[in-house]
Amino acid sequence: MRILLVCVVSCLCIASSVAQTGSGAGSNTQEINAQNANNVCRIYFSTPKPGMGQQYEAGRIKHMQFHRAQKDTWTWTTFAIETGDNAGTYVTSSCGHAWKDFDEWEARMGKADTADGATNLSPYVQGGRNGFYVYRSDMSLAPANQPPAPMTAVTIFVLHPGAGPDFIAAVKKVNEALNKQPDWPKTSGWLQLVNGGEGPTFVLLNSRKNWADFAPLSKTTADVLNEAYGKEMSDQIQKTIRDCTAQQFTEAAAYRADLGYAPGK
Repeated sequence: MRILLVCVVSCLCIASSVAQTGSGAGSNTQEINAQNANNVCRIYFSTPKPGMGQQYEAGRIKHMQFHRAQKDTWTWTTFAIETGDNAGTYVTSSCGHAWKDFDEWEARMGKADTADGATNLSPYVQGGRNGFYVYRSDMSLAPANQPPAPMTAVTIFVLHPGAGPDFIAAVKKVNEALNKQPDWPKTSGWLQLVNGGEGPTFVLLNSRKNWADFAPLSKTTADVLNEAYGKEMSDQIQKTIRDCTAQQFTEAAAYRADLGYAPGK
């Protein structure tokens, strides 16, 4: 379903100029890996069979009761996607982990968790997938592992092969400008898909209190970039992001505290 575009030579020149400016773009791989070492998420996407949304939710509640009975030490958070092509899908995740943590959890919980899911969830699910994502603290305005917001505005970027470094450098330049705006909400975060789907894929999450909070701000991102860098550099940064992106789509997700689990609660 990817819409393939052709990156022209000018894109490469612009991306190079962006990558060579700004301290954030110069971070090396070792530093980035260290910063995000405990930011790995396992994320499950589940779409109920038609007419079985209520049964799925009841099964999800039972499955979370299983986690409670097993004294699971991980927190599991569920959102329901309300708009876009994935509307009706539920997203359940556990974040804030190192890679080795998944081996320990699998040894302790894996077989029992799969068996309980087969009983309480699978009969009501028509499709699903799961993947590993890393919360990119080096690309985000909000710290990792924030309490879930009532709603989240989600923007998914599927990039052209090899476009990741230029895209990341451009995003960091945007963040440098936004960080200088005292009234700009610092609630956005970036996830990067590392296993389990088409890539390179980056997901921008913006916290929202309610639907009214989706209203436009007094300034656009382009306005802020123009003020920070001048129109020429602003246009270059925005063009880099556009030219690196093969596909972009948006959706809104509502937090479902009743379908989650936290240790000790």
